[in-house]
Amino acid sequence: MIADRFSSVCFPGTIQRLFLIAAFVVLGTSLGRAQCGTTGATGSVTWTTQWCDEFNGALNSPIDSTKWTYDTGNSGFGNNELETYCDPTVNPATAPCSNSNPNAYIDGSGHLAIQVRSVGSTWTSARLKTAGKQSFKSGRIEANLQIPSHAGLWPAFWNLGSQPGVTWPTVGESDVMENWPTTSNIAGPGATGNCSTIHTQVTAGIGKGHCFTLPSGEQIDTAFHTYGQIWSANMIQYYIDDPTKPYFVVTASDLPSGDAWPFSSSNNPFFIIMNIAVGGTLGAPTDSATGSQAPMLVDYVRQYVPSPVVPQLTQPTAISLKAGASSGNTTTLNLTQTQGTGRTAFSCTTPAPKASCLVTTSDSVNQYTVDFSNSSTAAATVTVTTTANTASAGISSVSWLGLAGATVLALTLLPIRRHGKQLRLGTMLGCLVLTISAWPACGGGSGGGGGGGGGGGSNGTTPGSYTVTVNAYTVSSSDAATPSASTNFNLTVN
Repeated sequence: MIADRFSSVCFPGTIQRLFLIAAFVVLGTSLGRAQCGTTGATGSVTWTTQWCDEFNGALNSPIDSTKWTYDTGNSGFGNNELETYCDPTVNPATAPCSNSNPNAYIDGSGHLAIQVRSVGSTWTSARLKTAGKQSFKSGRIEANLQIPSHAGLWPAFWNLGSQPGVTWPTVGESDVMENWPTTSNIAGPGATGNCSTIHTQVTAGIGKGHCFTLPSGEQIDTAFHTYGQIWSANMIQYYIDDPTKPYFVVTASDLPSGDAWPFSSSNNPFFIIMNIAVGGTLGAPTDSATGSQAPMLVDYVRQYVPSPVVPQLTQPTAISLKAGASSGNTTTLNLTQTQGTGRTAFSCTTPAPKASCLVTTSDSVNQYTVDFSNSSTAAATVTVTTTANTASAGISSVSWLGLAGATVLALTLLPIRRHGKQLRLGTMLGCLVLTISAWPACGGGSGGGGGGGGGGGSNGTTPGSYTVTVNAYTVSSSDAATPSASTNFNLTVN
């Protein structure tokens, strides 16, 4: 009614009707872009959409510049890739990019299209990212995609760390959807599967990942599938279509010794990337038909945040052991958590020197998590590893200085028959050096690296009283510095 009165005063006849049509088209487009889709609860956890792009614009309408920017060029991007990435907002485009045939566009049917095009002897493609627009450090991140599969094509939906001054791979990478052909030099999952991988400082280019095969008859290039990660402190769970059934769960405890988990710090936010590479490490080789396939269609990209989940931890029984003991060094952690709240991960620390601890479970998907999908109680085992104190004796307790003194003594004694005065001086010097150097071996020594001849050393875990702290992280925990719950127990080292 307000619109009718306003238009009847200001615009007569045909002009009035045209104005109304245009106004409703613009309004409808704006509302479509602004409104995010939702998702249902998973068990007892509800999810609220925090960020999204639904791609509901009209055909060839602009991709939302408040959410996406573009990588461009043909540098190979560290993988010997063959494509040139094009930015559809650059006008006029520079060859081989084309404004009339963009590599990223809104298809008018509710999708973003990313299209690889064959241009002469090369290819063009698009790589969209939220860098500088939106960053993420936790939550459930997913995209609904239909993906082309063909020789030479390497599509991906992934996250990359953006901590200033930190380079790849230390900054971290999480590949939610990564697909490449079975015919590649490194065989991939092809049209019937997907691979998810994390890359960290030590795992680097190989990463740590797992591939998934779709149920019989389903393919990535003939239907839409939802590819997602449930990302919480110290844990990422990857899934296709059903978030309650992750096919790959990876935690900080899965990393090799000396590695660092980059995914659970507010200091290292991540941004989303969507692209199709051509050739390169996983895409090569191409064939004559590469670039003639249908585009990758993106129905939506969303981030959801979960309702709070807080576990209850009992205090484990204290551990008392001799340094280095491999028995009697475990205790049980009992947990209570609302049924239907999914997995919980852990961290475990102790200030005891040359000691460590680890929390393990009987979970069939990942031994470092407990699953509360169908239960409200669980148990985990806390194992404390200490280092034995070893004793040293015999010749090993004689220092290099003692050997040097003995050598001096022997050398000074050699000319005994020819130079009597030198004999007396040399003998005194040699005996003095030998006596001083042998002194520590007689007294039972001390210090971080040495051990006494018969009294036991201190080169392992120092005997004393310590604490062990166990932290639990549920799906609603976003930073390793703030666990969902904690408990501690006493550790006595004899």
